[in-house]
Amino acid sequence: MAKAQLKLLVFLFAVGITVGCAAVAYWIFDKELRREMEVSADLKEMHKNVLAPPDPGARRFDAAVELIRNNQVDAGRDALYKLLQQFPESPTCVEARRIIGEINLDGLYSPNQLAGKKDYIVQPGDSLALIANKNQTNIDTIVRMNGLIGNTLHPGDHLIVVPLNFDVVVDVSSRTVALLRTVGTKQYFFKEYVAFDVRLPPGMRVPAEMEIGVKQALVDGKGVLSNDPRYIEAEKWVPGSKPGVFFRTVPVAKAVVVVEEPKPQSKGKGAASVMAEQPVALETGVFMAPDDLEELFALVRKGSKLRLVR
Repeated sequence: MAKAQLKLLVFLFAVGITVGCAAVAYWIFDKELRREMEVSADLKEMHKNVLAPPDPGARRFDAAVELIRNNQVDAGRDALYKLLQQFPESPTCVEARRIIGEINLDGLYSPNQLAGKKDYIVQPGDSLALIANKNQTNIDTIVRMNGLIGNTLHPGDHLIVVPLNFDVVVDVSSRTVALLRTVGTKQYFFKEYVAFDVRLPPGMRVPAEMEIGVKQALVDGKGVLSNDPRYIEAEKWVPGSKPGVFFRTVPVAKAVVVVEEPKPQSKGKGAASVMAEQPVALETGVFMAPDDLEELFALVRKGSKLRLVR
């Protein structure tokens, strides 16, 4: 009987010690550790707020978009231009440049917006190429602006022409291609494209200045003219005046398989052919999406200024 009571007392003593330790641990956690955890969480939240301040351009962007939705397109575009000037670091600037570009492009080709455009009367002996050269434009823009089906012209025909006074600026760091339009003595941002990649020729230093060369439309590696039915689907190339600088679509790598002479194996096992793939040389250029390249192709002409910046 005495032994049983002793065991019970030992058991109760052990339970008491365990409960006491748990109570002390809870007290330490509640008074010390929890407070430290809460302070640490508060500091993290404060640090997050410091790193992510409110975007001052967001409200301006929303107001500009609302103007455009209410058919006040010019006012909305002007508000977006001001946003780019006043808050160039705002995350909304990327979308602002896209919207400005779409509005500008629509206005350039719109028959209802005649500012900066000219009514040209076709003369005897005129061709689209000749008219384009006379008016600092190109065949693609004349065809699109006037809805021409073919290249046949008649003296006395009226054509709307617009000078394509664009500078092309390639930022090799951000991989963007910006069009700057000059009207009179003023130059302004017109449209921006994002390139998949920018690979410059070895040894070319940035910044660099050059001009746009003779544009090419290629089918199976051969040039086609604008009156060729395949012209629309042709691969477009816009070269710079310095070697190795092209605006083009992403090339499709073609691996070349090299078959070596059969090498004899051990006696009695015949011979085997060794096959390997020859690596493709890295091509240079400014690589763009096909639709973006089509737009750029129609907006620039031989002699347009081209700048590479970083």
